[in-house]
Amino acid sequence: MFYAPKSEEELIDVLKVADDNTYIIAGGTDLIIKLKNKKIVDFSVIDITKINLWKNIVEDEENIYIGSLITMTELCNSELIKTKLPALYRAAYELGSTQIRNKATIGGNISNASQSADTLLALYAYDAKVKIIKGDGKERLVNIEDFITGREKTILTKDEAVKEIIIKKEDAVSTFRKVGSRKAVTISKVSCALKTEIDERGKVKGIKIFLGAVGVKPVRADLIEKVFLNNSLKEINFDLLVDASFNQIEKAIPNRVSKYYKRVAIEGLMEEVLGDLIE
Repeated sequence: MFYAPKSEEELIDVLKVADDNTYIIAGGTDLIIKLKNKKIVDFSVIDITKINLWKNIVEDEENIYIGSLITMTELCNSELIKTKLPALYRAAYELGSTQIRNKATIGGNISNASQSADTLLALYAYDAKVKIIKGDGKERLVNIEDFITGREKTILTKDEAVKEIIIKKEDAVSTFRKVGSRKAVTISKVSCALKTEIDERGKVKGIKIFLGAVGVKPVRADLIEKVFLNNSLKEINFDLLVDASFNQIEKAIPNRVSKYYKRVAIEGLMEEVLGDLIE
């Protein structure tokens, strides 16, 4: 069966009858691969791309609200995202090819829960909230860290869909960087999203750093954070930062062959991250 609801009300009616073989698509960039890998032939599709209410980026005094149908290209073209949420802007900009960015949506990117999902990492750094709509018409709001439960797994039930992402406005500095396998169509091999607050003395008073593609979900880089805390960005000891980064990779993936590549890659990654923050 194929459904194409044009409003929330129509979507709710469709979600009521959704089962385990019902798939929601927006950009649809991940669905074909998923269906092929699972070899599913009997399934239903809910195409939510006609729900225009979910295609907006708005703000109020406290938050920025991003509709789940916003594409990576639309994130890149938003001056609000570029100036207020630079880590999310860069994550969207570096996601895949132009064709993929034109199709892929932020809701789809996080719902896929890939360990290499670029925007997901930035949303972790921003402490984003995810608004979910259910088949009974009720909504719930969950933290992004609770939304992802494992590799390609989320808390979404068969009768739920992501409606909106909400990010609190903060006076913070943020960035995103990654090292991938191919330049223009790159899939993250290791990535980093960071948000930090600087006090009146110019020292780091709070920081959240997450690494991507080193675990089934984004990994909080507590060892790297300690190098930054209570220090001026321009006084960060780069050798200590690299050592902490190596130890963080070892902690995250101690027995995987890929850790050796990632140890090398993260040195260049940290150099770029630190450069972004100092600019």
